[in-house]
Amino acid sequence: MNRSAILVIVATMAGHTPAVVASAEGYWRQNAQGWFWYESPPAEEPEQEPAKSDASAAATQTMAADPLEELKRVQDIIARAEAKAVLYPTVENVREYLRLNQWQLEQSSLFSDVWRRTVWQDPSLDYSLRRPTTNLAVHQYQDQRREAKAEAVAGIADTHGLFFFFKGSCPYCHTFAPILRQFSDMYGIEVLPVSLDGGGLPEFPSPRVDARVAAELGVETVPSVFLVDPAGRNVIPVGSGVMSVDELAERIYVLTQTDPGKDY
Repeated sequence: MNRSAILVIVATMAGHTPAVVASAEGYWRQNAQGWFWYESPPAEEPEQEPAKSDASAAATQTMAADPLEELKRVQDIIARAEAKAVLYPTVENVREYLRLNQWQLEQSSLFSDVWRRTVWQDPSLDYSLRRPTTNLAVHQYQDQRREAKAEAVAGIADTHGLFFFFKGSCPYCHTFAPILRQFSDMYGIEVLPVSLDGGGLPEFPSPRVDARVAAELGVETVPSVFLVDPAGRNVIPVGSGVMSVDELAERIYVLTQTDPGKDY
């Protein structure tokens, strides 16, 4: 049997795999070494997995010493991959961006899961215990809040009053006046109306005309409401524009009964 016939048999046994044929040819060329019949043909090298791209490797590597720098670097890599995929939408570029985006979503999901587990196990970190989010708890919170506001405003009415600055020619003042009158009657708080143009309103037909007070308080917008403590000579701006009864009560309650950052 000649060499060509042997090569054909080897190729047939290997399923016509070119790589095997090429390997076998190299084997036959070494017959000068002697007794090569007892040597096994060189084994095929296992196919290596494609190496991850620099971007994918950087996104999944161990966190560096400075987490801010590492996070920025990873974000830059993802943003660059996205830009590359958009500008040059080849299969490779889009696949690389999708792989990075998937890693980002998985990392976000992991963070969210650890966040909620931590909050569940440490009540001091659960903000919903101070400001409820579930329907039943929200209704309970609102009821308690409403009662607290009513009591606070009713108590303030004994020592405070309201300055109401308006103009008879202002349509918003005409809209707000009956609301303020309702608020005054509901909580028993006195209102001192001050007209800036000498005109009156049906709910406040005999206002005081005093531009000096308005100038001292810096009134530039009407309607405007100020909470006044005559004994302490203290004036607190409550708000400008049309406000509802509940909003007026809410603002007065917050401004007089709570500290900044602790409004719950």
